[in-house]
Amino acid sequence: MKPIAFIQMGLSSSATAAAAAAQRIHHNTSTFRTASLPPSALRQQAEEVIKATTKSTRHASIISTNSLNTVAEDATNNHMPKPLLPPKRVMIIRHGQAQHNPRAEAAREAGCSFDEFLRLMELDDAHDADLTDLGENQAQTARERHSLSDIELVVSSPLSRALRTADLVHPPSKSSDSAKKRRIAIEHFREINGKLLNAQRRPRSVLVQKFPHWCFQEIPELDNSWTEELESREDCSERGYRGFLWVLQQPEQNVLLVGHGGLLNYTMNGHANIVLVDGRGQSNKNTESDERRCMTKRFGNCEIREFIITAWDSAWNNDGSNDANQRDPVITLEEVTLSPNKSL
Repeated sequence: MKPIAFIQMGLSSSATAAAAAAQRIHHNTSTFRTASLPPSALRQQAEEVIKATTKSTRHASIISTNSLNTVAEDATNNHMPKPLLPPKRVMIIRHGQAQHNPRAEAAREAGCSFDEFLRLMELDDAHDADLTDLGENQAQTARERHSLSDIELVVSSPLSRALRTADLVHPPSKSSDSAKKRRIAIEHFREINGKLLNAQRRPRSVLVQKFPHWCFQEIPELDNSWTEELESREDCSERGYRGFLWVLQQPEQNVLLVGHGGLLNYTMNGHANIVLVDGRGQSNKNTESDERRCMTKRFGNCEIREFIITAWDSAWNNDGSNDANQRDPVITLEEVTLSPNKSL
């Protein structure tokens, strides 16, 4: 994994703005756990999170927030890692059903192999696949069911199905330019790249015409990254990890992120520097089951999950000194109980 200079990515310039914007968070502080913990407990939580990432595994580290919140205060222990930036609330959603999804997703749910899943997507493949009618309806339903009024920044994959989903779930503002919320497409959150035409995006100039209210300055004109070979799991998860770092450095605190099933699965469940934390309330149950959904389950089409994400300084030692060979930040994604649409 190639080291990253976090400061060089604009930390110093965005930290002040992010700290100020943190005061504008419109979220229940009972679920914003990192803000409600006493300083020593927060340090203890950070230590447990960092320790979890040292495990020699490529699978997600899942930690019980309840156990972290009950750690006794230890005033004598001051050698704990600290957050690099204020936490953000991020609503993560997968795009609605697209042209290549119907048969492949049904087979996946039935337990087919990855090779069979890939074969079915190839049979139904379409260049930069658009949403189906069902996909459009899924996005409309998601908008009606979930409270997204306080979103300040919309981030999306540059593939059309994700951009369209974002526009349906959280339509662009019709107010004056000065009041419009930023809508930015970045390459980090595109689907597993290569091989399939549905993973190849349109030229930037075409996307600008199709989605004029989006900013595409972060992506090049041509999709030269797409090849006939499928992107590796490691490269895909690293790309998604860099995307989360990018989101953390933006000044907005309430973010809607639209991505893809494969990308989200590889990144959240397979990157060594990403830790999943279960912060959902005990009352959060699936409507069809008494058991709570596993955090590592692949996103369904237009499924929304709510997270508090934080970047932690991983260059620390038990004696409080910094590691000369500074490692990449560790990112925690604490899933919290999804905010309902109170108008329903």
